[in-house]
Amino acid sequence: MMKGNNSSKKRWVSTVLMTGIILAGMVPAGTVVNAVSRDDSTVSTQESSQVVGNPKSGFEKITTDADAQKVKEDSSIVTDKETTVTEDKAVSTVKDEDTSKAKDDSKTNNDKKMETDKSKAKTAVPTAGYVEGAGADPTGETWESKDYSADSSTEYVSPSGKGADSEAALYFGNGTGNSRQPFQPMALTSKTSGSTWTFMNGVNPKRSYGIIIKDAIPTDRGYGYLSASDLTAVSTIESAVKVGKIIDYKLQKNTSHTGFKATMYDPAYKLSYTFIEIYDPDGGLSSYFSITNNDTASRAIGAVQGVDTLVDTDAVPVLSLGEDAGFKMVSGKHTLNFRLNDPDGNRMGGWTNYSAGNIDVKGSTGFYNRIYDPTSIGGYFKGGVSGAGMEKTKKDGKIDIFDISKPSLTLADTDDSGFVIKASPKNLAPGEALVNGSYLTYNEVFPGEAPVATATPSTINAYADLVTGLKITGTVKDKDSTKGRIKITYPDKSTSATTENAYDTVIPNTSIPYSANIDSTKLKPGLNELTVTAIDDKKHEQDPAVKVTVNLITLGATPITQNIKVGGTVSTVEKDLISDIKILNSTGHTLKPDTSNPSKNPVNTGKVGHYIHDMLLTDVLIVPNKVAKIAIPVNVTDSDTITDKDSAVYAHKFDTKTTDIAKLSDAELKALILSKSEAKGWILETGANSAVSVKSTTLLATSPAGTYKATIKNAVDKEITIDITVTGGDLKITSAPDTMNYGATAGVMLPYSTENFNLQRQDNNKAKVSIANAGQQGWKLSASVSKPLTNGTNTLKGVLKYVDTGNVATDLDSGSVVVGSGKTAPTQDVTWDAKQGIIANLNGNNTSLKAGKYAGEITWTLTDAP
Repeated sequence: MMKGNNSSKKRWVSTVLMTGIILAGMVPAGTVVNAVSRDDSTVSTQESSQVVGNPKSGFEKITTDADAQKVKEDSSIVTDKETTVTEDKAVSTVKDEDTSKAKDDSKTNNDKKMETDKSKAKTAVPTAGYVEGAGADPTGETWESKDYSADSSTEYVSPSGKGADSEAALYFGNGTGNSRQPFQPMALTSKTSGSTWTFMNGVNPKRSYGIIIKDAIPTDRGYGYLSASDLTAVSTIESAVKVGKIIDYKLQKNTSHTGFKATMYDPAYKLSYTFIEIYDPDGGLSSYFSITNNDTASRAIGAVQGVDTLVDTDAVPVLSLGEDAGFKMVSGKHTLNFRLNDPDGNRMGGWTNYSAGNIDVKGSTGFYNRIYDPTSIGGYFKGGVSGAGMEKTKKDGKIDIFDISKPSLTLADTDDSGFVIKASPKNLAPGEALVNGSYLTYNEVFPGEAPVATATPSTINAYADLVTGLKITGTVKDKDSTKGRIKITYPDKSTSATTENAYDTVIPNTSIPYSANIDSTKLKPGLNELTVTAIDDKKHEQDPAVKVTVNLITLGATPITQNIKVGGTVSTVEKDLISDIKILNSTGHTLKPDTSNPSKNPVNTGKVGHYIHDMLLTDVLIVPNKVAKIAIPVNVTDSDTITDKDSAVYAHKFDTKTTDIAKLSDAELKALILSKSEAKGWILETGANSAVSVKSTTLLATSPAGTYKATIKNAVDKEITIDITVTGGDLKITSAPDTMNYGATAGVMLPYSTENFNLQRQDNNKAKVSIANAGQQGWKLSASVSKPLTNGTNTLKGVLKYVDTGNVATDLDSGSVVVGSGKTAPTQDVTWDAKQGIIANLNGNNTSLKAGKYAGEITWTLTDAP
């Protein structure tokens, strides 16, 4: 008989295999895109007598040779006919501050434009037509497309643009028939009077322009007389236009009919000329003469202008307005002011040097300085044409001369006076323009005073969806006028219409209230910066403007996030719930719970999570009441919640069984941990999901019962570590036979020498080992002889064997032998039939066989297995 092992001898071993998996993510490299700024020049090819290309982007070459463009000269005989000059009453003039400011702003913008276009002009090629160089038109005016050149002697502009008989008028031509001068700026004191400060006789242009090139004034582009005996001669730009030596002449009006713009091309010198004269409301005349270089190379170009003046009479002294400021000619009725600065004191262009004096020719009593002769005045300017004149003369000092040989000798009232002004040569790149400007008045300037408007309040608050009927209110007063309008300038720089917001104070210098409508379509939610100016009927505009802010708000407030513990309550105090209230009436509002629960996520103080406490903010002073919905974020947390200033992560400890985790993949095991712990993460302010994941865990699918750790994090790496308790059946032997008996009760005969036979188990039904496998894992059952068969004096060897199902016998005395295995069944019995399992083998060759009763012990060992 063999004695079975008792429970204390039963043992089993679980082997754990851990496999680590490292997940590696790859971040694609960012793509760098280099943005290249490109200037695409749009160039149009037109007739040779038209503008070619866009002066902002260079010039397009026209293959026609400019010199091949022959122009027929006008050989018709012109009759020299003197123009009747009449006197007119002085026309009071005032300063239009806004017009001047606009000119200054335009000039500033134009300077920037010139800087940009100068760099583009380097690639220019010559054109056979007029090109307006960068900055040649500094006015910012909009010009009509109509060409008035054929009607220059009858078409005019005026300070108001309406052409009343009583107001000043400007023509860009005079005479009729062969005597017509197609290009001759001529300003009259009134449309009907005919009185002008420039002497005109119908043949000789007495206000003439010329150029300086190669440090000289060319005889065919100077500013002298056109001989009455030779009408085909060319001595000025005006006369060259008349006889067709200067081509592409066009004359335009601005849209308000207060100014002319004359444009032309000089093929002989490859120059474009731009003449602009434009009135302000006070009758002052801004005059510009610009020269554009059409050549491929840079050239030094200057400008000259000569005028045979007629200020009520043909001879008047010329007095300085101050150093480098200009000059004036004063007669009994009128004063001609020639200023180099506009009424606001801004320099208008290139004119720098000037002198005035006698224009009479040599007489019987001696030589008189003919200042109108380019040769004479060119010699007078110190250093020649490029030199200086008398512009440094102190205010009210005489800047006129009588005899070129005696500069200190000034004009007498009986002499014929005139003046010459010059812009010293400037190096012009291809496409660049020399701009020369002056401000002319035929009367002393007594600037009118602009009206003054106020705006109260300076900030207007309104709800963004209730903007109909918004108004600006205030007062307006004008010292020297009664009628005008309130101009509103909107954030997009558009303005109210000239027909809107009119006022009439009835009595000058009287303050009256006004109300100006606001165009709500030009406003956007938020702060809208508007300006308000009053403009009188003479176009004098208030400066500086009054700033008005229209604050269009949307009723609401900034919610304050609530953080409470499970079982807590949300505050009911307004200052704890909202801040930065956007409301028109901060003292007339209520904040109450919104029972309709529009967020559909009401607060549950018994469960961790993010919720919304819906509130209603009501402006009770608006009829009907203005209401806004305010969603207050509420975060409910407990000891299983970890938070920082931005986010939260929640997870709780849990229990599981070995049967729950057995055979789970790594991903499935992590999913189980997230599910069992009810893990979640969120952003505190918005409640937005902050996805949770298992960062690490000591729990494996093969883990036996015990306590394990798992670290869970949200999307912004806020972490919490929890305990996991694993319970459930282990892999174990639940029963084994206490004894297994072999042979007959009365004994067994020893075999003879060659005999070999197996002794049968006396009770085969008891030869059974029962296995409990709660984890349903693989296992192996082994048997080994822990005490050999012995009768006290003799030990049997090689008798106990294990016979498998293939009848292969293995000696148990040689070591442990696997006698059974299993995998998934939660319980399983290892049994054998009578001829298999552990048997006692008797062989006559076994020399250890001795008569006797033997007993031994077998140990069953249960181990886990893949």
